[in-house]
Amino acid sequence: MTSQSLVTMSAKELHQVPLFEQLKKRRISQKEAAQKLRLTVRHVQRKLRAYRQNGAKSLLHKLRGRSGNRRTDPTIRRRALATVRERYPDFAPTFASEKLEEHHRLIVDSETLRRWMIADGLWRIGGGPVVPRRWRERKECVGELVQLDGSDHPWFENRGPVCTLLLFIDDATSCLLHGAFVPDETTKDLLAATRTYLVNEGRPVSLYVDRHSIYRVNIHNAEGDKVTQYARALQELDIELIHARSPQAKGRVERAFGTLQDRLVKELRLAKISTRDAANRFLVETYLRKHNAKFAVAPKRETNLHRSLQGYDLPFLLSVREERTVANDFTVQYQTRLFQLEPKQPTILRPRDRVTVHAGLDGALRMTIRKTVLRFHEIVERPRKSEPLREREPRVLWIPSASHPWRRTARRDISIVAN
Repeated sequence: MTSQSLVTMSAKELHQVPLFEQLKKRRISQKEAAQKLRLTVRHVQRKLRAYRQNGAKSLLHKLRGRSGNRRTDPTIRRRALATVRERYPDFAPTFASEKLEEHHRLIVDSETLRRWMIADGLWRIGGGPVVPRRWRERKECVGELVQLDGSDHPWFENRGPVCTLLLFIDDATSCLLHGAFVPDETTKDLLAATRTYLVNEGRPVSLYVDRHSIYRVNIHNAEGDKVTQYARALQELDIELIHARSPQAKGRVERAFGTLQDRLVKELRLAKISTRDAANRFLVETYLRKHNAKFAVAPKRETNLHRSLQGYDLPFLLSVREERTVANDFTVQYQTRLFQLEPKQPTILRPRDRVTVHAGLDGALRMTIRKTVLRFHEIVERPRKSEPLREREPRVLWIPSASHPWRRTARRDISIVAN
């Protein structure tokens, strides 16, 4: 019984078998075979001699199953990757290869190092280092951490304008606590959505947001002492504001938006909704309950850490505040409106003092100074300044005297004409 060995051939090598079989039987010339294989005639002669002795096995590449002659020593590869991982994790392959040669005497071509780093997960094919991320476990209780974000999307497809969906999602359960369609992610719209959420659920321990300028002052704020209107309101409500450094950090709300951009868009289409008001009613009354029943998970602990709003004046806290200067006539100007401070105030008030104007979400205004509420009323019609009437003095006609040079010149001219 003869033993048979299995030979694995590539498509290129397999294509050469019938050609050399024809050469062996002298059905084609060596010159024709060389043209088809794009080889020289002498190379075809050498391959034909080997084919006659060993058959199709002679067409295999001689390095099949063996390492290439120019292959880098595996020890050098392990040393280079270990050094890059320890010392240069955020270096590009070209720069890293220069540092390996400069400081570690490891000469590795930049393209070779790039392939090694991609295979080892230290570099992405599209460019850029691979940022290691750790899986963050869910919080244990409802209300311990709530993720907040907004998504611009054609929620009504071509039936209505593009708008933003503000979403509050609990980290422990992935439960959608509140959502609101707004024209844009502005401070007032965000404060209004937050007020509705707080009234329905209570005060959470912390809110997880991104680094949008609504939540954080990003320019000229190295000390972190400047805060936005929204951040100031949460401070007074004793709610910690946490800023995520990447979209992946707040993955719960990001994945929720991915689901909503698929399911909610179609639900709005089926319900024939094309306005924000109708979408907000549908979202609160119908969709959130169905979504939470399907996607929410049970928390590790049943304790709800949402706190009461008792003792907090929401209209006062969730307001937009700006400072204004008291004029000499004890008036304050705010957004083209003029307000007169009352003569009797609960605190001392002087001209040039700085007062804080609180613009509530309902349009109501308050003025405070040193945490004291001031009394004022709006001046609907501003008094016009009366201009004094100037009495014109009667104009006196000037007549030159008889001895005036003009008259002497005129008499001389008349006498010359007469003569």
